[in-house]
Amino acid sequence: MTTNRVRILAGRWPARSDPAGVVVDPQLAAQQRLQPGSTVHLIGVPSTAKVCPPQPVRARPGHPVPLAFRVSAVAVFDDQVVPAPGLAGAPRVLLSPAFWHGGTGRPFGPGDAANVRLRPGASPAAFRAAAAALARHYRSAGGLSFVNLTVQQAATERAIGPAATALALFAALAGLLALAVLGPLLARQLILDAAEFRTLRTLGMTPGLLFWLSLARAAAVTTGGALLGVVLAIVASPVMPVGAARLAEPDPGVQADFAVLAVGLAVTVLAPVALMVPVAWRLASSPGGPPGVAEPGGPPRRSPITAVLGRTGLVTSTLGARMAFEPGQGRSAVPVRSALAAATVAVGAVVAAAVFGASLITLISTPHRYGQNWTEELDLQFAGVPAALLGKVMGQPGVRGYAAGDYGQLGIGGQVVPAVGVDPLHGRDFLTLLAGHAPDGPGQLVLGERTLRAAGWHVGQVVPVQVNGTTHRLRITGVATFPLFSQATAVPTDLGTGAAVSARLLSVPNPPLCGGSATCYNFALIRYRPGTSRPAATARLAATVARAGCQPGLCLLVSDQRPADIRDYTTIRDTPLALGVLLALLAVGALAHVLVTSVRRRHRDLAILKTLGLFRGQLQLVIAWQATALAAVALLIGLPAGLLAGRWAWALFAASLGVGNAAVIPVLLILLAIPVTWLLALLTAVLPAREAAHVSPATQLRAE
Repeated sequence: MTTNRVRILAGRWPARSDPAGVVVDPQLAAQQRLQPGSTVHLIGVPSTAKVCPPQPVRARPGHPVPLAFRVSAVAVFDDQVVPAPGLAGAPRVLLSPAFWHGGTGRPFGPGDAANVRLRPGASPAAFRAAAAALARHYRSAGGLSFVNLTVQQAATERAIGPAATALALFAALAGLLALAVLGPLLARQLILDAAEFRTLRTLGMTPGLLFWLSLARAAAVTTGGALLGVVLAIVASPVMPVGAARLAEPDPGVQADFAVLAVGLAVTVLAPVALMVPVAWRLASSPGGPPGVAEPGGPPRRSPITAVLGRTGLVTSTLGARMAFEPGQGRSAVPVRSALAAATVAVGAVVAAAVFGASLITLISTPHRYGQNWTEELDLQFAGVPAALLGKVMGQPGVRGYAAGDYGQLGIGGQVVPAVGVDPLHGRDFLTLLAGHAPDGPGQLVLGERTLRAAGWHVGQVVPVQVNGTTHRLRITGVATFPLFSQATAVPTDLGTGAAVSARLLSVPNPPLCGGSATCYNFALIRYRPGTSRPAATARLAATVARAGCQPGLCLLVSDQRPADIRDYTTIRDTPLALGVLLALLAVGALAHVLVTSVRRRHRDLAILKTLGLFRGQLQLVIAWQATALAAVALLIGLPAGLLAGRWAWALFAASLGVGNAAVIPVLLILLAIPVTWLLALLTAVLPAREAAHVSPATQLRAE
């Protein structure tokens, strides 16, 4: 019994001396409502009449025998994290060594497989050769077959990758937006603190000491937040990881990776402080009072937008634009540039997330984009039939076109690459091509993007390829995206991984069904006419196949050939939406901060405006115009920047997968972002506008 390939979810391993202990998987536990300590009856087919405890049953050879076991644990097997291709997905049990070694399992025959872990650097080929040589000394061993589990390991890592990437992206964007929101807050606090710098200079403090004092105050704030974040990360660790990684996690629960936490703590403390370095230096080196975040002392500069709006004659819009784009000076200074940058980044990030999310959803929901250009596959597995027989099977109502093909493997650059041979028999374009054209003869080859890149080849090159032990020189005619083609437990094709050739190259004779010089096919790809009832067409095809003599367990009808990467990314299809919602909330927070800060720090200006005759409603309009102006500039810059960033991010992602890099632009969603942003800006301005309208001129001016 090997424990490294199983993760215990509940219970513990059965004792090595306990023949009745059994480990069951979650599927069987859910079906039978089992838990540690429960009794489960398993049925086996003995090879002799002798049956040993735990439950003596009189049985004849070949007849089912029920045996009672006690569930010791519920566990996930390693190949259940990502189901291995070709396996039926049946429930799994693990029996104790005592069941086999103590005599209980002898009537059921010996085990037929062994799991072997090689030392780092050991040659798998040398191990296979040594095992085969050893097996020749044991007549009962028969022929040996080897399954390289690193393929399953790679599939598991790919399944975990999307969730990990999504979480990393989520954290990076959240961190950037948090910096955009936190920066103005820290800058405002530095400005308030700098009001005392003149007194401190009088007492003998140098600009250098004032600079470090400002940074120390900022670091005190960020250190407290970072420590709180570390505590929250440890508390939230039991809910992580998510998705397939959670099944693979050998030790779920509270975790504290101190190296990772230390790096996160350092970044959280130092990144905001680094943003404050120029602000702190400007404030510390100013000989007079604090000039503001970005402006030196002297006459205030007017925004060009304010000048344009001033010509319209609208007082409220002009004043709103001035409050939006002119930071002011001294204690009334407002970090409008930081807030405007935060809102612009948020809008751009939301648009980029929308473009990326729409492209991802289109990819995983459009079979043509991941290589499946047919409705159904008739999979004959290892059987080989001629094209004439397939033509009779396909000649039923509803079939619009079909192709026939073969499974196989190619030796490319010292690596084994899964391959298919596809011959269009009725119809065309059964391959999704990214470049070039499909093979139209035995001397041509199409590769997946990742396979082509790994080999260092290019389209048009003539390359040596090993096929069934023979080296052929084939010309690369194109690059394709592949769906899932898998023959039993062989390595499957996957998006940018795989090859396509003429079926004749991979054809293996299968007498008496197919022999001689005829091409023998392993599968057929079927297209139905538009409007054809899929269930009815599938039922007719199954009946036709059965009448042709192929049993349902041998001839499979497969409609879902999504490759492993597509299945993996289906689990995170809503992640861009969640990112967009978070970014929108952060954008609203940044806008709310600048509006509230602007109103509270400009109470005196608002009181003067009220004294000059502005009514409460007009003051509210001023704040509304301020929010509208900020939202308009954020949209003007953020929309095109987000479109470019989204298309660029999708192009990089698509190239890594080996699919088409054409991004999907959700035009309606992006157009909807304009009124939604404006509406959110107005809603955010409601409370600051009410506060501005209730400013008391007498109170404010008396304070002067």
